Amino acid sequence: MDLVTKEEMKRIDNYTCLNKINSKDLIFIAGSNIAKRIMKDYTFNKVLVLAGSSGNGADAFVVAKTLLDNGYKVDLYAVSNNYSSDCKYYHNLYDGNIIDEIHFDYDLIVDGLIGIGLSRPLNDNYKELINKANESNIKVVSIDIPSGIDATSGISYNAYIKADKCYTVEYAKTGLYLNDGLNSYKYLEVVPVGIEKTNDIIHLNEISDFKGLFKERMRNTNKGSFHKAGLVAGSYKYAGASYISYMALLSLMMGIGYSYLYVPKCIYDAYLLKEPEILLNGLSHLDGHIKYNEDELKALLKLDSISIGMGMDVSKDLYLTLEYLLNNYEGKLVIDADGLNTLAKYGIDILKNKKCEVILTPHLKEMERLSGIPLEKIIANPIEVAKSFAKEYGICLILKSSSSIITNGINIHISSFGNTALAKGGSGDMLSGILAGLLAYLDLDILTIANLACYILGRAAEFATKRMNPECVLPRNVIENIDLVIKEIKND
Repeated sequence: MDLVTKEEMKRIDNYTCLNKINSKDLIFIAGSNIAKRIMKDYTFNKVLVLAGSSGNGADAFVVAKTLLDNGYKVDLYAVSNNYSSDCKYYHNLYDGNIIDEIHFDYDLIVDGLIGIGLSRPLNDNYKELINKANESNIKVVSIDIPSGIDATSGISYNAYIKADKCYTVEYAKTGLYLNDGLNSYKYLEVVPVGIEKTNDIIHLNEISDFKGLFKERMRNTNKGSFHKAGLVAGSYKYAGASYISYMALLSLMMGIGYSYLYVPKCIYDAYLLKEPEILLNGLSHLDGHIKYNEDELKALLKLDSISIGMGMDVSKDLYLTLEYLLNNYEGKLVIDADGLNTLAKYGIDILKNKKCEVILTPHLKEMERLSGIPLEKIIANPIEVAKSFAKEYGICLILKSSSSIITNGINIHISSFGNTALAKGGSGDMLSGILAGLLAYLDLDILTIANLACYILGRAAEFATKRMNPECVLPRNVIENIDLVIKEIKND
């Protein structure tokens, strides 16, 4: 599915109104089409329409009149009479009941209070009205975006409508899949109205995007045919924090022939024969974490992919290790967790001088440390922050949150697969293991691999919660469902 930011939506909306169709006619098409969808989707008799004073309010007046003309009982509540010219025009055409006080004795509520233009906290009138609508237990449908949600970032301003369904105009907005936007509706439907098309889109990943990426394995092959992946992880301080051995198994589950796990020698015995499929190696250590040793690191250069940083503790030795790999390794490198925190502490400019392709996998707090941008500003503008960072450092970035933003600095994807079962320690570690395996096994660009890895992890969590409560799902339960995801991709 193609998504746009509110800024891009405003641009193409204005272009359409200047070059193709006037704003009043466009509003009529949008409002009447949405009203038709409402009549098709819901059984009701008496409806309350909440109208703002700008474009979204104009849509609401058209919806109200269309429902009225089709025999429904309609009450309209206008939160303000300081109408824009288009809103005033459709206010004057509306010949139904406009009420001054709401008793919430309706079958359905239509939310047309605030559209994509919202960029500041709501005043008390809007906040009170939104809260009362949510507390009424009456189903609410929203026009374009649930009122109170920022259409780009998905952050909420004091309060927001919790809609049963959102009818979004022409393109779904990125804010519907980020932050509080994810909680603002149950169902979404895109309503085409003839707005100018755009190439400036963000792609929402769908299951169909990944069909066929896993090819049928030829019979005349062996383990050497399917490459080598390695994980460099662990420290005495975090010896069990991520259960590192299962991450290594994940890379095997992606199809590769060999999976190597490198840990400091001080915790080597804890992993010995823990998972016999793994080729276990010990690295020099100092104060419980790895010690930089160039001779030992040369062995990693033979690997097709490496994930590094998980549970390793922040240290200058890790920084030197990362610098060595960036300067000498020619495969595909994933830097996660303490690898990211180490870069943030000792300097990220080493990312600019590299021979390998790099994926960084920060969560929001790690992104704050890496970029120096305050957390609240990242949350308010995650797409642009991620894109700019990826472009500046020439890397692929997975900005992990309830929905993840995946970008190479040019193309932007959002992955909304997954659920609250992943809101636990170890989820990011699983992603690093999946990435290591996919990067070695599949001959695909790293942006495609990054998207595929996020899909596999999220979808496996969705399968897990079909038989378990999300509160009870452990990382191992997610892993148990990866086979179902691969079968889905292969159409088995």
